[in-house]
Amino acid sequence: MSEKILLSGLALLAATTPLPGAAAQEAPPAYLSQHETHADDIQAIQKLLTTYTTSVTNGDEAAFEALLLNDQVPFSSTGELVGPQADTEHVDTRRYSGFRQAIFASGVQYTQQFYNVHIEQDGVLAQVSLDFVTKDAKSGRGGYGWKVLQLLKAQGQWKIASEFYTARSLPNPS
Repeated sequence: MSEKILLSGLALLAATTPLPGAAAQEAPPAYLSQHETHADDIQAIQKLLTTYTTSVTNGDEAAFEALLLNDQVPFSSTGELVGPQADTEHVDTRRYSGFRQAIFASGVQYTQQFYNVHIEQDGVLAQVSLDFVTKDAKSGRGGYGWKVLQLLKAQGQWKIASEFYTARSLPNPS
């Protein structure tokens, strides 16, 4: 019995003893988690997200571009930047023109839906992460993934300052 207690004590000691060279993790100061967040800003960001999906679904390029800080914002799928076909020596994250061509100039009508939306805000800076599904309205084929948007509140309006997303093909219906 005393051998089991000794082994249990040694296991507990090993589990609670920091590894050599590992820094002790201090609790962060309380003020770090006190972001400046306002209900009216969260509502405005939610409205921006609704306008995003509506403009994609309706093919409304002007409404979509009104959401952007400008048309040179970083805007890309991760596959274009670091995938097998990516030019990692000359990375350019400003790829909105490709999105514009595919969504608004291709003649294909798409639907887009957002899920699992998480909004974080601190003053004039916000981050949105979400899952999305984009489908060709006629064929139902399309893609899905996860995206992260960085937003800035410029002249009283929330604008997309960057967007990065993963993209996968929708699974075939069974």
